[in-house]
Amino acid sequence: MEEQILNYLDMSEEQKEKSLRDLKSIGFYPAYGKEKTMKKIMDKSIAGEMPQFYFVFRKEQLIGYLFIIGDTQKYRAFPWLAISNLDELPMRVTKALMEIQIEAWINIGDEIMADFLRRQLTNYEHGIGHRPENLCR
Repeated sequence: MEEQILNYLDMSEEQKEKSLRDLKSIGFYPAYGKEKTMKKIMDKSIAGEMPQFYFVFRKEQLIGYLFIIGDTQKYRAFPWLAISNLDELPMRVTKALMEIQIEAWINIGDEIMADFLRRQLTNYEHGIGHRPENLCR
């Protein structure tokens, strides 16, 4: 099956609104607020800077997300460095998103986080911390 990875910045308004509504169907809830709170934060994202928000679709259905926040204090709705459901996605999608995430951390000069993510990807590829393919979304 072909999955599509989209940056929030590249999505239509309709896709954005539907994706924000559908996040709860795949188990994501913000730490504070609801769709409107998330939308306000996501609308302020700028290409090449943190935060960045990625959504994964299969046949227009939301199956995954990767939110690279970069600051645990700045956004009440997103008090994480990054959050995702990469461990639930097929390895081909997980790998593509991990590469995006590693590049994002390198771009802001955080080689330590990039190295951590490289090791995490290696673990995923060896079945550590990642669902078996037959149990993925």
